[in-house]
Amino acid sequence: MRGLDVRVSMAMMWAGLLCGVINPAAAEDEDPATSSGGTVSITFENDIFGDEDRDYTNGIRLDYISERNELPLIGRIARRNLDWLTDADDWYMTYAVGQNIFTPDDISLAVPPAGERPYAGFLYGGIGLAADSGETLDVIALELGVVGPAALAEQTQRFVHRTINAQDPQGWDTQLENEPAFRFVYERKYQFEQDLSLSFLDLAADIAPHVNVSLGTVDTSGGAGATMRLGQDLADDYGPPRIRPAVSAPGFFRDQDGFSWYIFAGIEGRVVGYNTFIQGNTFGGVDGVDPIRLVADFQAGAAVQINGVELAYTHVIRTREYEGQDGLSEFGSVNLRFKF
Repeated sequence: MRGLDVRVSMAMMWAGLLCGVINPAAAEDEDPATSSGGTVSITFENDIFGDEDRDYTNGIRLDYISERNELPLIGRIARRNLDWLTDADDWYMTYAVGQNIFTPDDISLAVPPAGERPYAGFLYGGIGLAADSGETLDVIALELGVVGPAALAEQTQRFVHRTINAQDPQGWDTQLENEPAFRFVYERKYQFEQDLSLSFLDLAADIAPHVNVSLGTVDTSGGAGATMRLGQDLADDYGPPRIRPAVSAPGFFRDQDGFSWYIFAGIEGRVVGYNTFIQGNTFGGVDGVDPIRLVADFQAGAAVQINGVELAYTHVIRTREYEGQDGLSEFGSVNLRFKF
């Protein structure tokens, strides 16, 4: 019980640190007439939507995205030093806590067969800065956390499976060992909107190409892709958030007209240099399997926004991530965002 208490204390510490950072200093260049308020974003991803319990099996993430240009000291310093990167007038701080869970194909076995990915969890906190010019979105983010038993993935999965009366996972004694983990991310997203002149519907379409780079013990990779959307008031945001690695957005939206909707489809290809959830412990411990260096995500979904609340669903198909993997991975992502 002492080990569990320590891990719970670590998780509470991360949440406390992030909450402490959220109290920002006075904003620079803030126009109260155009202030849009802060945003809370809750993302839940699970392979139950794909009817399989394996690979990336669960993810949950809570984000707070600051009010427009309401930046703490660290954000204001970063903004002044990043004017060479973007001419954006709108800047946001982002704060997050989250947990990801990964398992091999057959969770009924106490010792997974050779050639399957290891059990693994990642518990983390994150902080980031997003700059929106209206046509481009730049995001810089840092995630710090832990993999191994301290990530509490075993306890989370066992609790959920008992609650829904699902198979109790047997192989968590073989999971990755405890070690610190981090990921530094840079993303740029473009937005090209095209009005559609349909007399009976006020519709617009856009395409948002993007590139990203991740460096760290969790994930070292580079990706590129695009998302296409069709609907109303697309300028409200850049699409629904996802849990990395993903075709994603930082989570803010503007709520221009009180009601909007869109459908979307996207693709991202990634070149993978290192993935600890495939290849095993970074600093020695549990060995993993051989990764596939080129991985792609295909996604499609829909979003509805009503009076400062948005609900989105994304269905994702991910190509094989390691040699010997039994087919594609399939999972769903539900995101709820609301302003206050």
